[in-house]
Amino acid sequence: MTTISDNTGYIDYAAFSVSADDLHSLRALIDVWRLAMDRVAARYAPTPLLGEFVELSKTLPLRIDELVWQQHWMHAWHKLSRRGFSSADLFGFFSHAMAEAEMELFDGLPQVGRVQLKLFAILRRCVVAAVSCAIEVGEEAHGTDAGLPGEWAAMRALRECGESGRQVAVLSVSMINRHARSHLTASDLQSLPALLSEQLGRLLRPQDLAFVGHEGEWLLLLTDVYSMAQPALAATQIARVFDHPVRLLGGRAVSLDTAIGIALFPDHGGDPEEVIQAARLARSSLLVSGEPFTMFDWMMKVDWQARHQLSEELREALRTDRLQLYLQPQVELGGETRCVGAELLLRWRRSNGEWVQPPLIIELIEEYGWRSQLTDWLVRAALRCSAELEAEGIEMPLSLNLTAGDLIDSDLPELVGQCLETWQLPAERFTFELTESAMMYDRQRSLDIMMRLRNMGIRFALDDFGTGYSSLSYLATLPVDEIKIDRSFIDGMLSSVDKLRIVKTIVDLTHDLGMLSLAEGVEVVGQCDELRALGCTRVQGYLYGKPMPIAAFIDWYRAFRA
Repeated sequence: MTTISDNTGYIDYAAFSVSADDLHSLRALIDVWRLAMDRVAARYAPTPLLGEFVELSKTLPLRIDELVWQQHWMHAWHKLSRRGFSSADLFGFFSHAMAEAEMELFDGLPQVGRVQLKLFAILRRCVVAAVSCAIEVGEEAHGTDAGLPGEWAAMRALRECGESGRQVAVLSVSMINRHARSHLTASDLQSLPALLSEQLGRLLRPQDLAFVGHEGEWLLLLTDVYSMAQPALAATQIARVFDHPVRLLGGRAVSLDTAIGIALFPDHGGDPEEVIQAARLARSSLLVSGEPFTMFDWMMKVDWQARHQLSEELREALRTDRLQLYLQPQVELGGETRCVGAELLLRWRRSNGEWVQPPLIIELIEEYGWRSQLTDWLVRAALRCSAELEAEGIEMPLSLNLTAGDLIDSDLPELVGQCLETWQLPAERFTFELTESAMMYDRQRSLDIMMRLRNMGIRFALDDFGTGYSSLSYLATLPVDEIKIDRSFIDGMLSSVDKLRIVKTIVDLTHDLGMLSLAEGVEVVGQCDELRALGCTRVQGYLYGKPMPIAAFIDWYRAFRA
């Protein structure tokens, strides 16, 4: 079976169970589809090539059966491919558009009519047919680094199984250890996908199939499955095998985090894309449970829709400047206890009044690719906050958290420099806080970015010290001015000799390296007294003040100085 038609154009819609009447009926969804495409396109940096592709794609329900439209659309697709958009990127673009269209059509409805369901199913099949054909024409998905066919081939195999009445279990298998990747050689990284594929293949039956999905994901199709016990047994075996470190060709061993989501076709979806998404939703739920595998259930889709709605509100809040930065005081311990700075902490309150936890905000930002937009907002908001404090006669250092992605963004120094020039503020007033894992992600590139910022006058703090790699040889080479002691050590230092010893060791280390030490999560006077006795330089925590809006911080600061 091929997605390429020999008769009416590039795409053989009949292979996807789409008739001429079905194509004509898609016109009813044109407004919904255009809105969905606009929403997804807004998540990407605008370029002329992307704009051309989006405008063509927006007319898909009206013109998908026209040969000229197909030619122009595929030409635009492959122009984007040559400019760095992978097949997976473009496939994801349309997956997000389908999710947006589904939300627009069905969200909030107490009951969904059969006509609407059928129309949406036709749209989904047409989009998959067009995308699959574009990939096949470009010969981009016939092989991967893992030596396996890609996702479009998995969907085609699922469709063929459905046509023959076979029940299939779909396993979305993820095996990732991002922290270990920075330690691997180029040859290790290149050989890892094929090595994992080979090991997975040995665990499958002869009639089972393996494909490569998204980054770090394998899609396994277990055919002729008659109960959930069969895929559960397979998932258990895979998790057990990869629970042990994988030995690479160069002799090095690497541990992997394995997560497996399971869905059945056709029980959990009427078309291949839907059941693959179900398996992925099951796998994503493991982020909370920590279990090695789980089965899909329909509540997962409800949770996903709620998460999707949350992401849309976040995107709008980011676009309309409705995120906030709260300030938490940083107090110096010495002869005179005084506030010498503040950490800027991200906060967001939804329109319904609900506060969203910062880790979830960052998780959504990374998932939807909005990191650069958030960083841009954070830097500008931080400088605006500093200017407002200065206008009130408060000229103090402010610290701001950055991510691993920020630290390898070559445009970050230029952004910071432009903002400093705009607000006419000294770079020395700002400290960027970075975790140990962020700096280990790409060592050399991170160091280059840090040095460019350091040369401007920006200071650096190592956040949550003691919970990550804590490589002393590496630490000595970093342009770090301050070490923040993680609150997990501070919480137990009064009752645990081991934790007290760790805190003392870190404080002594900062003295030896000529750095400042700052203890996080200080909540009681006893902790503060012990830290002062150990020689800790600064503290931060509820003992002195919770994170607060800038107006409340100004009032607190004046009262604290009085």
